[in-house]
Amino acid sequence: MSLTKKQELGKWGEDEAVHFLINKNYEIIARNYSLPKKGEIDIIAWHVKNKIEKTLCFVEVKTRSVSDDSAERSVGKRKMSALFVVAKNFCFENNIDLDTTYIQFEQVSIYKVNNSVEIKHYEIPL
Repeated sequence: MSLTKKQELGKWGEDEAVHFLINKNYEIIARNYSLPKKGEIDIIAWHVKNKIEKTLCFVEVKTRSVSDDSAERSVGKRKMSALFVVAKNFCFENNIDLDTTYIQFEQVSIYKVNNSVEIKHYEIPL
């Protein structure tokens, strides 16, 4: 089955986000991790924060074809709540101790307008 234009843009954006994060020394360990009826996390990666803290990062990717900051506004309380549940399940399945592991939720917003690409990276405060 072929992808819609929106799905193609989203997949392209996720691939761009992976390259962006790898260039920032993130170690990608999973993509599109999902929990049925709960949600999906686009990218899961390890990253060393502050030169000492190995942090497990759960990254939401939003891609848009207009540069209007709509990607940043698209992750609200409901989406964050679902991400927490899915992230907790990932940690449980992979024997990651939540009490001793630094966790960070992040967003990569990608705007592809004509031939121009703009990438914005945010840490989402808990």
